[in-house]
Amino acid sequence: MSCTPVPTNENTRPPMAPALRRLVLLDRARTALGGGARLADVLGIGRRAVTHKLAAERGLSNAELVAIADALDRRADQLVMLAEDIRMVTL
Repeated sequence: MSCTPVPTNENTRPPMAPALRRLVLLDRARTALGGGARLADVLGIGRRAVTHKLAAERGLSNAELVAIADALDRRADQLVMLAEDIRMVTL
């Protein structure tokens, strides 16, 4: 078997997979946080801007992803406390 290089079309654009993953994660975060309005609040932008980000018409920075992750952590803590409260009323 020869070690010939794979021909390419000299495309300099980054692969689509990482960008698509970011959009999928953004959409999942929107759902987990309770909707686009809450996601907009987290990012400090308008609801329409969130829609543009989800449609890949506007970029999504690493700082925005970190802010979303922090908001999800806070939401997770709230859900854990709710679960504990529900368990307490069953005792």
